[in-house]
This record gives sequence, C-alpha cells and structure tokens, in this order.
Amino acid sequence: MNESLGRPVADLDDFLEPAPGALLRAAPKVSPDPRPRRPPAMWWIIVATTTLVIGVVGYWIVRQPPAAPVLSGGGGTVSDVPAMPTGVPGFAEMYLASYLTGTSDTIAEFMPGAPSVAMMTPAARYVTRAATMEVTRVADDYWSVVVAADVLSLDNGAYLPAGLQYFQVGVVDDGGRLVAVALPARVAGPAPRLAPPRALQVADGTPTDGQAALVGDFLEALLTGRREINPYLAPDSSIAAISPAPYEAIAVTSIALYEDGTALTTVDARKADGTVDSMQYVIGFSDGGPRRSVAALLAGPPPIVGTEASRP
Repeated sequence: MNESLGRPVADLDDFLEPAPGALLRAAPKVSPDPRPRRPPAMWWIIVATTTLVIGVVGYWIVRQPPAAPVLSGGGGTVSDVPAMPTGVPGFAEMYLASYLTGTSDTIAEFMPGAPSVAMMTPAARYVTRAATMEVTRVADDYWSVVVAADVLSLDNGAYLPAGLQYFQVGVVDDGGRLVAVALPARVAGPAPRLAPPRALQVADGTPTDGQAALVGDFLEALLTGRREINPYLAPDSSIAAISPAPYEAIAVTSIALYEDGTALTTVDARKADGTVDSMQYVIGFSDGGPRRSVAALLAGPPPIVGTEASRP
C-alpha cells in the first residue's frame, strides 16, 4: 500500500489514536439508564433487508431448473414432460422383428407376461430391415411407435418378398427399462405429408478445367488408391483415402458448381467383379495456399442462406 495512506492499523487503540495537536477531553459521565435500550429503527430495516436478500439468493441456488418443454404427440401442445429416451425407436424395431420371426419366448424378452402366440408359425417371415416411421407420445414415459418392416415370407421352402408392412407398437419406460405393452398391431402406413419448401442450392455452374482435373484426381485417390491423396487436400482437411480401396477405376460423368463455389460431382466407380456404383459427391474447395485444393466433403447440396425458403 502507498505510504501516503498512513501506517497500517495494528489494533483498535491505534485506530482511535487522536490526531497530533488535538485536545483530549475526558468523556462525560453518563448515568446508567435502568430501561433496556431499543435498537434504532434503521437497524431493523437493515436486518430485514439482509434476511430478504439471503432468502431470495438461497431460493435461486437450491431450486431445480424447469423441465424443458416437450411437444405432445397427441395434440401438439407443449407440456413439461420427460424427454423420450433415445432407445425407444430401436427397441420398437427389435421387438417387431422378434415378433415377426420368433416365438413366445423371444417376445417375452420385450414384453413380460405376453399372451401366447402359439398360433403363429415360427420363422414364417423374415425381416430384412426395419425403420421407425412415426413416434407419438401417449402419456409421460409412454409412446406409440409405427415401424415399417421389409418382410420376406416363406413359400415352398423359399423366402419371397412380401413388401413393406407397418405395425404399431406401444413402449413404456419402466424405471429406466423399456417394455412393450402389447403385441404389435398391423396398420396402414403413415399418411403422406407435404414436403417443406426445398431450401437447397441447385448446381448449375460450369467448373474450370483446373477444377475438373482436381476433382477427377482427388476421387481416384479417394476410391481406388492409385494416387496419393495428400497432394490434393487442403492443409487442414481431415479427409482420408478409403482403405482397402473398394474400386479399381472411376469415371467422372458430370461436374456442376453451386452458387457458393462447391461442386456436385457424379461418378461411376467400378469394382473388381465388374459391378459399378454410381455416386455423387459434394466437394468443398479451399483457395488458401499457392493452389486450389479439396477442403471437405459435404453431405449434400448446401442450403440457401438468407431466404424465406430456408427458414423453418
């Protein structure tokens, strides 16, 4: 501390030490008052205010945060209900596959106390794939799930395609354990819904010769391993060549540029057995450094930014 502020206070006597040159006078004697002294009104105000502040601060510290609002599947209203566990759709898909292909024992693993399904022929159907199409909240910790199953049916010893079949499955969260509440019920597929406005860019630009050459060389390195991929990548790119290389040769059939400069590339890649995979890559370029290079692979067409169509 700066010396101009004075020496440190050692004790109360130092603090009360009179200034130099001041006249000391004896304190007047005060006769004891037999009545108890009452604190001044200001003291009560300070105590009350302090208590109120402590109470408010304590409430905000110990109170539980409010539950996040969740959309109700039935009426579309917002209510404070627990969020759906991430495993509900997967549980419903596994349960349906077990129901279509299994027996009472396998069904009981998903639905304790399930009714007998002895009338069903075991292994009469085979599920090649299943996907959740719709999830609706029935109540807290209770969901209705519509699952689509691509089914094969047994016919004269061979499984033949039976098409997509839709089933409704009820699932509850029983203290952290997911449980089916009834046997699956065959239903019609979900009603078609109007698609939202497409808010994606359309590729209609023409690439330069340099861009076309870069795209072809990069995809050959990525898919066939016939080239080293690093010379075509930006320094901060995390793209890695596929190993082992799944294709023997590629042919780029078209390249078009989006408005933001990324490229939509269609490529035919040939395997060792002669079969061909037709794929599309959306390639993002980097202009940093001495040459143009590949910075990223996008999942699809980039969105349109700053337009009404891109807003939800």
